[in-house]
Amino acid sequence: MYSSYTFHESLSEAASNRMDMEDENGRTSSSSNKALFILFIVFQLIGLVGSILMLLTACISTMVRKRYWSWLSFVFSWVISCVSYSLLAGARIDWQPELPLCLTQAALIYTVPTLTASASLALVIQVLISVRVLAAATPTANTITSNVGGHTSLHKMWTFLLVFLPYFFGAGMFALSLVIGLRDRGTVTREPGGFYCNMMNPLPGKLSTAIVAVIMLICVCLGVAICVILRKNWRAFSSDVRAPLATVMRVLCFSAFSLLAIVLGILFFCMPRDSHGPGMEITLSLIPVAAVLIFGSQTDLIRSWKIGFHACFQSVNSGSKMLLDLTAVVTVQNHGQPQSRHRRTPHCGPRCSHLCNHSHSSQDSMISLDAALA
Repeated sequence: MYSSYTFHESLSEAASNRMDMEDENGRTSSSSNKALFILFIVFQLIGLVGSILMLLTACISTMVRKRYWSWLSFVFSWVISCVSYSLLAGARIDWQPELPLCLTQAALIYTVPTLTASASLALVIQVLISVRVLAAATPTANTITSNVGGHTSLHKMWTFLLVFLPYFFGAGMFALSLVIGLRDRGTVTREPGGFYCNMMNPLPGKLSTAIVAVIMLICVCLGVAICVILRKNWRAFSSDVRAPLATVMRVLCFSAFSLLAIVLGILFFCMPRDSHGPGMEITLSLIPVAAVLIFGSQTDLIRSWKIGFHACFQSVNSGSKMLLDLTAVVTVQNHGQPQSRHRRTPHCGPRCSHLCNHSHSSQDSMISLDAALA
């Protein structure tokens, strides 16, 4: 009897200990997911702020060299990507958004990989064309990126295609995802512990992953072609100031970094949805940060930011000094008024009337000056 009671008591204690361990593991996993979610949002916001800063500087600053339209389109695509992934910033990790917000983010999530990959391909194609033109012995006026033929109809057509096609492909993917979500609203959800909304329907994710993998593979192949051209004509490129070697090298570095995107795309394509851990999401969030670090560290951009920050600091410093001076004047005026109220003005006789009038006029002038400054 006693042994039976002890046996049941030990079983109950073991079950209680197991439940306590599961609760503790659940709390630890929840806190870990919260920290990773915050890190994910931070990386997206860094990419967003950096991309906007690069875009505005390239468009506004006169100290920055004129960029290709494909370069501007590439940076703007990352702005859209970071905004899409940051729509749930500040929300709890267990919060389930309403259908309009969740459907919008889910459609954008499947759109931006195609958009950014297509914009990257357009930039690589632009760089390849420019390198081929600069490697030619005698560029003609009909070359599509030369300074002489920069305004020809062929140049305009290529520029239009390189800028328009990425957003055309992105719009197609967005429309497909939106139609799927509207037809089956139950497929739109935010998984427990998920960093963003997605769809249970695997079609948009599989299609987007396959497109990105193919595009990035083409980018890597074109990058190899650019390296071959640079190697054959390195002496000409190193001595020609027109050759945008810095931009070329940065595009090649980003193309090499895109190999990671290809590997992740294959993993997303082959692995089931439940096996996608948060570490893979964090790795994906590093891609816009890498784009900002690679393309935002160009010399003319850094020089423009340095001069702009210096001018802003000087303006703030001058404004602070002016505010302190005005505060000192107002303080002196406020401390002087109570004394003048309790002090009786002496009666001026005939002999000192001139001095009193002069003193009153000087005091009135100072009060008028203080009022004007205040």
